[in-house]
Amino acid sequence: MPTVLMPGFGGEVPHVEPRTLEAHQAAFALNCDRRRGSLRPLRGVRRVAEVSASARTIFKHDIDGWLVWDKDVSVVKSAVIDVIGEAPLGHLLITGDREYPTQRFAGGETYRLGIPRPETAPTVTVKAGAGIGDVSVHGFIAGSGGDMPTKDSQLAPVEGQGVAVAPIVFSSIDGIPPSTEAEKISRSSSYCYTYVQSLQNGVYQQESAPSPPSELVDVKVGDGVVVGGFRLPSLPGLNVTHIRIYRTVAGNETGEFRFVVEIPVSQAEYMDTAHDKDVPTDVLQTTLWDRIPDDAQGLIKTDNGIYACFRGNELLVSELFIPYAFPESYRLTVEDRIVALGHVDSTIVILTTGRPYLAQGAAPESLQLLHLPIEQPCLSARSVGHLPGGVVYACPDGLMLFTSAEQSLLTSGVFTREQWQELGPEKLVGSVLDGRYIGFFSGTNQGFILDLGRRDIVRVDLPGTAVHALYHHVNDDCIYLALGTDIGVFEGGEPLPYTWRSKPFFTSVLTAMSALRIEGEQSRTDPVTARLFGPDETPRQILRVRDTRTVRLRTTRGEKLWALELSGTAPVYEARMGASVEDIEHGGA
Repeated sequence: MPTVLMPGFGGEVPHVEPRTLEAHQAAFALNCDRRRGSLRPLRGVRRVAEVSASARTIFKHDIDGWLVWDKDVSVVKSAVIDVIGEAPLGHLLITGDREYPTQRFAGGETYRLGIPRPETAPTVTVKAGAGIGDVSVHGFIAGSGGDMPTKDSQLAPVEGQGVAVAPIVFSSIDGIPPSTEAEKISRSSSYCYTYVQSLQNGVYQQESAPSPPSELVDVKVGDGVVVGGFRLPSLPGLNVTHIRIYRTVAGNETGEFRFVVEIPVSQAEYMDTAHDKDVPTDVLQTTLWDRIPDDAQGLIKTDNGIYACFRGNELLVSELFIPYAFPESYRLTVEDRIVALGHVDSTIVILTTGRPYLAQGAAPESLQLLHLPIEQPCLSARSVGHLPGGVVYACPDGLMLFTSAEQSLLTSGVFTREQWQELGPEKLVGSVLDGRYIGFFSGTNQGFILDLGRRDIVRVDLPGTAVHALYHHVNDDCIYLALGTDIGVFEGGEPLPYTWRSKPFFTSVLTAMSALRIEGEQSRTDPVTARLFGPDETPRQILRVRDTRTVRLRTTRGEKLWALELSGTAPVYEARMGASVEDIEHGGA
């Protein structure tokens, strides 16, 4: 007589008819941890924090602890210097928190992310003689030989040598009397200025794009230029502390603006008397640095230092490692409304209500759009998860996987479209951890774990409060869940009772199962409950197995389909059932 052997314990593959599953695969698997090949209980949630309100977005700050929002918020750690001495600043970049993007520091200090371009040109006024100072010119009447005295020498006439005379003092430049220079133009200059937001004692110097240029003014030798008319922005959350003034330099064919001076905003004007040759060589770098739009959302950072976000169907990208500067000339548009962004190395994955796109390129100014021939829109921005070299998200047919080499439907062999739709993928929140996609359906305590290697699933049912948010913390290497006003680490709590049901095993002849053996770590205090099923859903027998000895079953009628369901918390390594004890013990057929 046949013996039914279950040599291992896999997950579910709902797409496949239960009778055609492999011997180790499950017709139903709930709260099972089978990463070690055995059947073990999944661990539940360990509460680690309590928050004031139900959260839709959670983030663990390295210094301030848990940050919570009741709406969809994107949080990115700054990728630039983040310390003063030994003290970390905890610099975060955030979209979706307020009516405009923000940057937050440890302790809660928050500022606007992005500085507007000055709208008006500076005023420039030439002031005659502003650059003239009193200069002493020393003359000397040379005789027959002798040394030339210095300008400070007080020499008496010496016979046979030249005669020193008293210094001649007049206002001039470079020692040339003003009458000689009166008609000479020294330079022609145009000016512009930028705003500077200086934060954290100057660690962060964030500069705006420049104002429109001023009129070109001719400046004669000895004259100066009064630069003023600075108009400060009045946007909330902005902390402009300084003004930087730039000007053109004669002989520069490109017309570039060079740095002149930085002044505090309390200074209404500046007198510029510098010659072109004395102007620093630092060139204005922020010409294209438009600020990040107020309605930007979905901020991410790629591996090569590009920050990206979106509004509507427009992709917005930053200067390299400059998270507040998003040049309009770098922006790209797609056909459909953008739902979320991901990235694969330096490639931006654009997920929309229609087809997805890739934005590829090493530099933000040269990104190229690739329209993928895949009709798989993103149903939930919060379902997007990242794994090394890839992005996973929920689409109408299942979970899509993007890598640098392929785009494939991860769950094509796991769920049918109808089965997937019944789960409610538009509510999915998830992430990837240790080769598994862990997802929950927001507002419920139901979820699943998809093994990316085996391509099978285990269902998860958490007791108690529903899950509202999920967060993958890279440093802690774990998944955190928001459950009501609690935050807990998933798989960090007490064991959850598992339920695992085998496939319906088919025997070619009518067989009456009369013996069962479970090889595991069950005991009198931690038994395994076994349910024996025929072709229907009513269990033929239920028994509690407390050791590894073969157990006799009461006599049942013969069937061609038999299935075994195990539940409990004790680890199980193997299960066998057969028509006799001899079949079980000796593997008879």
